Amino acid sequence: MSKKKKQKEKQQKKSFREQKLPGWMEDAEVLDIHRKAPMIRTISEVVYSQIIGKREARQLRMTVLIPDTGAAKPAVLFFPGGGWLGAAKDRFAENRWALAEAGFVVATAEYRTIPAGFPAQVVDGKTALRFLRAHAADFEIDTDRIGVMGNSAGGWLAEMVALSTHTREWTSAEWGDESEAVSACCALHPVSNLIGIGEGLDPDAVAAHDSESSPEALLVNGVSFTGRGDGPIASVPEKAEAASPAGLLIRKPADVKAPPFLLIHGTADRMVSPAQSAHMAELLKEAHVPFRYYLLEGVDHSSDPAWYQEPICDLIVKFFEKKLGD
Repeated sequence: MSKKKKQKEKQQKKSFREQKLPGWMEDAEVLDIHRKAPMIRTISEVVYSQIIGKREARQLRMTVLIPDTGAAKPAVLFFPGGGWLGAAKDRFAENRWALAEAGFVVATAEYRTIPAGFPAQVVDGKTALRFLRAHAADFEIDTDRIGVMGNSAGGWLAEMVALSTHTREWTSAEWGDESEAVSACCALHPVSNLIGIGEGLDPDAVAAHDSESSPEALLVNGVSFTGRGDGPIASVPEKAEAASPAGLLIRKPADVKAPPFLLIHGTADRMVSPAQSAHMAELLKEAHVPFRYYLLEGVDHSSDPAWYQEPICDLIVKFFEKKLGD
């Protein structure tokens, strides 16, 4: 039988089979789809915390991406940056979606910003972590495999949460019975030390960070309605160290194990000095904490499209696959 005749018979058999399909008609084009990836469910505006003040109540929310497999999965909790002045929780969508497609539950949480001062942000970050564990069944989370991630001020918060798991100093009553353990931390162009954020940047950026009205100064000193603050961040080194991941790492008890870190910083960052991540990597090395440190040549801060490209997404995914794997 000729090749042409075989193809004709094969097509006739296929057409006969397709005619038996429900909904078939002569002009229908039949596609056979291979189901290699689960649907990703998105649950938005999940309230994870309510803070009741003297004059108002504030609800803090998160968005959760869930690969719909029906089985417990590792999770990554993401904190967005914003210079402690904003925490738009649905940023860095490309990176978060890449993690979800790789099989991770991905939650992104907003948190209190200035005028709320330190340690409100860390309290919120740890509350979000405990909330995920308390609702592990709802979100299909394996509670033994949870990592944290953030960019800029969100990277600061991820590092603060990851390095304070041994203390309940900043633990609220909400979901208070749950563990605050973190298995891995990824920080993108993070602030790791509140002093020196402008190191090596242009003079205008240095002056902005040296001001008593800089976000980092307002974070630790509070907002003054009299116009008289406690000075720039460098004038309160003890406060700055207490509110810095570098300070937490330096003061970490010897018997406390810190999770592995992934640090990524752009060499052209105009807002947070790349020296921040270099100094943090040195401290991690001295403390014998496993880490990987990547410099992105010519890359700026969060608005640079480089952060959302496939190679960066893959780098983040592979880190969490290795650290949160079975």
